[in-house]
Amino acid sequence: MIAEILSMIKKPTGVKCFRFFIGMILVLFLAAGRALAGPPLITDDPDTPGPNSWEIDVATTSAYVQRTWDLETPLLDINYGIGDHIELTCELPWEVTVPDHGGTDSGLGNTLLGVKWRFLDQTNAWLDVSAYPQVEFNNPTASVRHGLANDGTTVLLPFEVGHRFGPLDIYADTAYVWNQRQVTGGFCGVAAEYELSENFSVMAELHDDFETHLTNNELDFNLGFRRTLTEHISLIGSAGRAIFGPSQTAPGFMSYLALEFTF
Repeated sequence: MIAEILSMIKKPTGVKCFRFFIGMILVLFLAAGRALAGPPLITDDPDTPGPNSWEIDVATTSAYVQRTWDLETPLLDINYGIGDHIELTCELPWEVTVPDHGGTDSGLGNTLLGVKWRFLDQTNAWLDVSAYPQVEFNNPTASVRHGLANDGTTVLLPFEVGHRFGPLDIYADTAYVWNQRQVTGGFCGVAAEYELSENFSVMAELHDDFETHLTNNELDFNLGFRRTLTEHISLIGSAGRAIFGPSQTAPGFMSYLALEFTF
């Protein structure tokens, strides 16, 4: 089903891009259901794991860009809750590139560390709102020289908002992104998740990456799912593609698949 929907997506231009983007946002808001946020989607929400709680995703990701598969396998995404409103995050991928023609290369990717603080709570205010400052840096390996990791330190300053209407949860994020050796930019996204049953839900998102002055926009579309296997283990996944964007970065296909452990 996901593949059929993705195959129907065309690459609109000009005014059609704007109308398509607004239309998809309305679809997401009208079709949304209960959300747990973040992976397997790109868009994050204000939720945190809870006091002394762990959320660990062991994932495999893929993106097909310019006749090359860029993989993260595995990607470790570790989150720990401090109190009701704080989350500590660490992400560490093993990067693999597989070109259509040529040899495969692999190495350790960049490490990302972050702290999420939900400073507005829906129990006291109409919205959940959080700030999620993050820093991404190189490890002392040859990955940058091999093109497996981004050069330089990156600072991300995201904000997330969300509102839960009983079983209905809608969330969005936006961020400023600074890198010491690349063009400054940012991103924004909107996402929704619909709980079909107690153990299974589906989700969708639109996510836009851009450089300063909103240039070189890349708009991505994702469909995903969450399947609860046991009390502490879930299978999560998504698949999508770029609707439009620079050919050197926009993926013709991308995916995420993980086991999520909570305890």
